[in-house]
Amino acid sequence: MADIARLRNIAFVGPHHAGKTTLVEAVLAHTGAIGRRGSIAEGSTVTDHEPEDVAHVQSTTVGFAHATADDVDITIVDCPGFVDFFGETKAALCGVDAAVVVVEADPGRVVQTQAVVDYLEAGRMPHLFVINKMDRPGADFAGTLAALQSAYGRHVVAEQLPIGAAEQFQGYVDLAEMNARRFDGDAETEDAIPEDVHEQARDAHGELLEAMADFDDHLMEELLEGVEPTLEEVERDLRTECAHDQIVPVLVASGASGAGVAALVRAMKKWFPSPADAPKVDAEGREIAADPSGPVIAQVVKTTIHPQSGKLSIARILSGTLKSDATLTDVTRDGEKVRLGGLYRLQGKKQEAIPEAGAGSLVALARLEAVATGDTLTSNGHKVLLARVPVAEPVFAVAVKPKERIDEAKISQMLARIVDEDPALRLQRAEITHELLLLGSGEQHVSIAVERLSRKYKVDVDTAPPSIPYLETITGSAEIHSRYKHQTGGHGQFGDVWLRFEPRERGAGVTFQDKIVGGVVPRQFIPAVEKGVREALAHGPGGHPITDLHVTLFDGQYHDVDSSEQSFKTAAGMGVRDALPKCNPVVLEPIVAVKVEVPTTYTSAVIQQLTGKRGQILGMNPTDRPGVDVVEAYVPQVELARYITELRTATQGLGTYSWRHERYDPVPGNRAAPKAAV
Repeated sequence: MADIARLRNIAFVGPHHAGKTTLVEAVLAHTGAIGRRGSIAEGSTVTDHEPEDVAHVQSTTVGFAHATADDVDITIVDCPGFVDFFGETKAALCGVDAAVVVVEADPGRVVQTQAVVDYLEAGRMPHLFVINKMDRPGADFAGTLAALQSAYGRHVVAEQLPIGAAEQFQGYVDLAEMNARRFDGDAETEDAIPEDVHEQARDAHGELLEAMADFDDHLMEELLEGVEPTLEEVERDLRTECAHDQIVPVLVASGASGAGVAALVRAMKKWFPSPADAPKVDAEGREIAADPSGPVIAQVVKTTIHPQSGKLSIARILSGTLKSDATLTDVTRDGEKVRLGGLYRLQGKKQEAIPEAGAGSLVALARLEAVATGDTLTSNGHKVLLARVPVAEPVFAVAVKPKERIDEAKISQMLARIVDEDPALRLQRAEITHELLLLGSGEQHVSIAVERLSRKYKVDVDTAPPSIPYLETITGSAEIHSRYKHQTGGHGQFGDVWLRFEPRERGAGVTFQDKIVGGVVPRQFIPAVEKGVREALAHGPGGHPITDLHVTLFDGQYHDVDSSEQSFKTAAGMGVRDALPKCNPVVLEPIVAVKVEVPTTYTSAVIQQLTGKRGQILGMNPTDRPGVDVVEAYVPQVELARYITELRTATQGLGTYSWRHERYDPVPGNRAAPKAAV
């Protein structure tokens, strides 16, 4: 069990295709954790080992790895960058103390870091930026740094200045030490600062000191008096201010070649806090001391399920020392007792069994079947509850059904396991259409879940856009006489009813009234009439349920021998089917209230999008986040099937929306009335 001061738990985050996994591979190779770097496309990287990662050449789930650099043990969490998987990233960040934000050397891609950086800053999590792919043609360090500072403030400050770019990327100037280092693969040699960048380096050195001086009065006094601070003082301020998320240093690297990786490893060791220096808090904001001798307090940050080896719950131990055979209390689930089936440290898909793990560790717990992501586990019935990361409401859905009838019995169970691994997914049965829906954070999120279902559990499904829950109603009134008479040789069937149909206001639903006088329809048969009416209203002329009408039973006849509940139910159903076409039926479509949150730059584009979807724009309002607007509108639900994909395409992945059902409106006359799916 490592000394807690030696531990570093660090997430690698940033936009998709920024090179996070490649950089993680370079870190693991540099520290000797792996012998050679793998390729995502070949499926040989440590953290992107799932077949879906390989097929899509990007991270689709959180990956875990560890490395040792000198006397520091580093646990790395490689987070997916595509916006659909942001829920995974947020949950995983509960298990770390700092983050490396990887961004390409392209100013245009900085905007795609916004969601994750905003989340880091809201939680005051220490982080630094790595401007990656500096050896790519067109690499623009100055422009990317300026874009980062414009987006996140002047305390985003360069600690390194690249020497060359693209094919000439050969080293960097360390702006704290004011010396240069040249690359030899992932090794470095110290050198003098080149003359052509010396003046630029001196200016950047001054900007670094000024940024740190905002949090160090002594350093500020030295700068005002023209005194050059000592290297010891500069390094101390860097370590302290980065660890407290006061400044955000910017480094340069190329994960593909390993250039800059040695400096990144040094930065993670020196500037990022250990768990002892970054205490977590419980759901009520009370600090939890990272005490190895205290009660065990842990939180599950990720769940994985293997069809053969079973379930792994990856958990951060906040306090105490956890044994591999311990029995814990799941506080989230009313104190349920759970017993570990093993304790492991993860290196990608490889599991290394360990006898115990102390406070600050990020480990895998085996076979905790009832435990879910976000649950709090404690020892000795210790009463503390950790806050769960809120799961965003789904914005994309597909209807799923098995390709083979033999799989009908197990599809819900297997999908539930997929949802257990990823709480941002949701499984539900649609109320009106009764379809089984798989919902998630985007089109790719859901499609990859379906791929995983097929691969892991051998259940192939057909997917389709969910059916829109259209309804029908009537706009006119009618009275109908309906008689059901059937002779079979013995007792016959006889039911006779007079029904009146009248429209009601929108949203009022279906009501039934009995106005029978004189017992022309015996009381015991009237419930059967109502049942026949309601069952027949389940399918209107267009095949959709009928709503918002009032049905009155006001007359009828019966036969002493042949009348029965079934005969009156049948007569009522026949009457409904005869009456509806005479009542001027119309199809109603669901209208939803939409709130789109988007950077002001894209507000007009979003308004145009919604208008093109028959949206009624209600207003546009600024939020409490500068430069972000909320556009509100009423939009027909049928227009939103792929809206999240269209919105993200139009806003570089920055737009998001929420919706709720508002009302039903008649389908416009210039549009074909939809028929119910057969």
